[in-house]
Amino acid sequence: MDLQAIDYSRHRILVVEDQPFVRRTIVQILGQIGFRDVAEAEDGETAMRESIRVNPDLIVCDIDMKPVSGLQYLARLRASTEAANPRAPVVFLTNHTESEIVKQAMALGVNGFVVKPPSFSALKERVDRLLGGR
Repeated sequence: MDLQAIDYSRHRILVVEDQPFVRRTIVQILGQIGFRDVAEAEDGETAMRESIRVNPDLIVCDIDMKPVSGLQYLARLRASTEAANPRAPVVFLTNHTESEIVKQAMALGVNGFVVKPPSFSALKERVDRLLGGR
């Protein structure tokens, strides 16, 4: 199986996470993977503005956030007429394995899940799969 090498530096990533420490950790991991263009948002509200401003190729998003949750943000993004890429792949960070939340996320068009806190290898594998290294 010949995997195409991914040029991470060409991709824009948006990290949506309400806990600053966790957000910094994810941004650091993405930097280690090779991403250079990483935008950040601390909740679903800011994430929507950043999705329009940044036009990310991939979004890594927490589910449990206030006032706008990851599920609400994903629903808004998928329905957005302002975001340049409303179908951008979204990976949810979660410690949820409850099937109800997973089902809701799938219905909204999530592209994958990574357990919190994400490890380098788990995040890289998910990102590679979504950016074309299938």
